[in-house]
Amino acid sequence: MDKLHLDQHISRRYNEELEQLRNDMLAMGRLARDQLAGSLAAVLDGDRARGLELDATDDRIDELERSIDDEAQGILVRRQPAASDLRLIIAVIKTITDFERMGDEAQKMARMAVRRTDAGRGALPQAEGLRQLGVRVQGMVDDTLASLAGLDARRALAVCRIDAEIDADYKALIQAGLPNLAEDPANALDLVWAARALERIGDHACNICEYLIYLLGGEDVRHTPLDEVAAAARKAEDRADR
Repeated sequence: MDKLHLDQHISRRYNEELEQLRNDMLAMGRLARDQLAGSLAAVLDGDRARGLELDATDDRIDELERSIDDEAQGILVRRQPAASDLRLIIAVIKTITDFERMGDEAQKMARMAVRRTDAGRGALPQAEGLRQLGVRVQGMVDDTLASLAGLDARRALAVCRIDAEIDADYKALIQAGLPNLAEDPANALDLVWAARALERIGDHACNICEYLIYLLGGEDVRHTPLDEVAAAARKAEDRADR
């Protein structure tokens, strides 16, 4: 919290509102992370019951997005924030949108687990590549949450660097699965769609880390080359350490 100087306001209530907003955002992120891990396991293991449970979890993520958005809008109206306070609220609003979309992608995998077991297909065959991709993406989400909790621009930059590797892993996995389309189209397509969901979750993690760099340094790094993101992250860390 010190890096954002959220304890410097005259109103203690204002300090508490900003801290609560940030804590609620982190809680939503942890729920999205857990849904990702569970949904991937449900697909890989052919676990229908778990798929149903995690399908319903997305409703909770949607509720949190609405609640946190209302909370942020209320602060904007009551406090008319400026400077870093305004950046925090903007970053929170954008971040919860990406967490909600992570939940949507995880829900697709949860529903896939249910659909596959109902169709008698069960666990995905030849899915070791998908499992490995899932482990890497889960690591990205964990590091994203750690970056948010610790206000760590360097760690956020590392997540953005990994995203390029995830994109390459995704493409390699798709290429490896293409020969199976003709002989086993149902399983091959499910593998492709599950991999696509994981790749999109990685993109959302990178987006969130870009918002954090913006929050700490005030520089919008969306749609910019990675070397420019790195430069902005270094400036953000230098600024936060002053």
